[in-house]
Parts: sequence; C-alpha cells; structure tokens
Amino acid sequence: MVTHSAQAAQIEAYDAMAPLYAEYSGRYCAYLDAVDQLVIDRLKPGIRLLDLGSGDGRRLHKIAAHHGLTDVVAVEPSSAMAALCRKTTGFAVHQLFGDELDRLPQTGFDAITVLWNVFGHMADASVRLKTLGLLKAKLAPGGTIMLDVNNRHNRRAYGRWTVFRRCLIDALAFDDKRGDVHYQWQIGNQSLPSSGHLFTPAEMAGLFQRAGLGVAERLSVNYASGAVCDSPLDGQLFFRLRHGSSGRAGLRG
Repeated sequence: MVTHSAQAAQIEAYDAMAPLYAEYSGRYCAYLDAVDQLVIDRLKPGIRLLDLGSGDGRRLHKIAAHHGLTDVVAVEPSSAMAALCRKTTGFAVHQLFGDELDRLPQTGFDAITVLWNVFGHMADASVRLKTLGLLKAKLAPGGTIMLDVNNRHNRRAYGRWTVFRRCLIDALAFDDKRGDVHYQWQIGNQSLPSSGHLFTPAEMAGLFQRAGLGVAERLSVNYASGAVCDSPLDGQLFFRLRHGSSGRAGLRG
C-alpha cells in the first residue's frame, strides 16, 4: 500500500486478531449471514471464484460449499489469517494486498467477492481504484464482482440528522478524507491502532465509473438486523458489478 507504516499496523492487528476472529465476527452474524446469502443467491455451480480479503476463510468455505465450488482462489494479506484460511478451506491462499493482484497468476474468474469493507481498509482512493482495475482484469467475459462497504450515509447507523448534514456537506464540497476513521481495536488484552474508511454511494459510483465497471445491482443491508432494502440510506452498501456500463447482468441462476 501507499503508507507502509499504516499497512504494517493493519496487518499487525489482523495477525493478532486471527485466533479471536471467529468470536469477533460472530457479533455481526445477522449482517454477515445476510451478505453471504446475497452472494450465494447470485452464484451458481461450476464457476471459478476469486475472494479478496478472505480472513479466516469460514465465509468463503460456506459460500463455496453451497454450490460445491472447487476452483476457488483466496487472497489474504495477513499471514495468520491466511494460515487459518488454508486450514479452513483447503483452497489456494495467496498472501497479497489488493493492489498486488497483478502478481496473482490465475485469471478468468467468473465471480470475484470482496466482502466486509475490504475496500475500507485500503490506504486511499488511488489504491482502491488500482485494485478495482486489477479485479476487472481478472474477470472472465460476463463475470461479476460482488462487494460490500461501510456507508457513511447510513441513517440507520448514524441517525437521520447526522446523515442529512453529511449529505448536504458532501453535495456542496465532497472530500473523501471525511470518511477516514481511526480507532483502537481491542483484541483480548491488547489495544492495537487500526483505521478504515466510510464510503458514500456517490463515492463508490465514481470509483466504479473510473475503473470501467458498471453497477448491475445496488442494495443496502442493515448492520444490526441483516434486513435488505433498495434505499442507499438504510444500511451498508452491497454492489454487484460487471464490465462496462450499468445494467442487469451477472451469474444469478
């Protein structure tokens, strides 16, 4: 990534969290299960799947097992998480960051998944854009990318008036740095520095357009309940993307 110290701190946090990751992610099972189901419903048997930011591999194993997928490649930069992912899934796991995907030899994937705000842990917009371009290059013709990100305009999480003010300010003078957040990650008895990014719907649309990717579908998923809706203001953002301009497309069978 661009900032090596920030990258090192992020990996340190994930390495430390690896033994407790199942417990941590269990706190958000309603949301994660809802996103997993959206992905499962849009895949079909026999496809080639790439997963970026696979964590401990439990979600990838669940998604792949539902359709009996065997041609699956995982990418996870944390060495501790990558080790868990290999043990959990049995799939090939490459220890790379998103902007290093040009080092991944495999290509021609029918579907690519990038789940639980992986893009929010990238250094900046230039890294996110590069990663999107590399993901696009890994897609087979007619392939699809599915991802979810934290939504800065999520009124269910931040309240109507806070989001109203954010929408107004962003409409008048957008600055993606407003979405950057820094916090301490409590992992066991350790407190490790971490960071992330909260996106706006328009910010994501701009990134996709610049990468030459069309939005085939956009949904919102409530972070507490897992409820799915169409409003871009009522949950975290889930996207299904394809090559080129927007339109209905993908692998939904």
